[in-house]
Amino acid sequence: MMVNITSKTYTMLLLVITLLMVFAYHKGEAIQCSQVHMYLAPCLPYLTAGGIPSQQCCGGLNNLKAAVPGKADQQTACQCLKSVAKTIPGINDDNAKQLPAKCNIDIGIPFSQSVDCNR
Repeated sequence: MMVNITSKTYTMLLLVITLLMVFAYHKGEAIQCSQVHMYLAPCLPYLTAGGIPSQQCCGGLNNLKAAVPGKADQQTACQCLKSVAKTIPGINDDNAKQLPAKCNIDIGIPFSQSVDCNR
C-alpha cells in the first residue's frame, strides 16, 4: 500500500529535521522534542498506514530508547510524542500502540495519544 504524504506532512518532517540540526544534543541534558521527532520521523508511514515498520523506523525507536534512560526523559519524550501526534493528521493510535512490539523494542514509553505521561 502506497502512502500519500501531503505537503503539510512533508513540511512538518522537514521542520523536525531542521529543528534537530539547530538543537544539538549534549549528554547530561534533557531530551528535546526535536530529537524525539527526528528519531521517529521514519515511522510516519507505519503510523498512518500500518503494515510492517521499516528498518529505519525501528532503528530510530532503538535510538530513542538509548536517549531516554531515566524517568524524567521518558516523561518528556512521552509528552513530545503526544503533542506531535495531535499535529500530524492520520496517525492511527492502534498502529502507534503496536510499534514497540513490532520492532521488538521496549522503551518504557506507551505509544498512545491517551496515555498519562506523568505515570
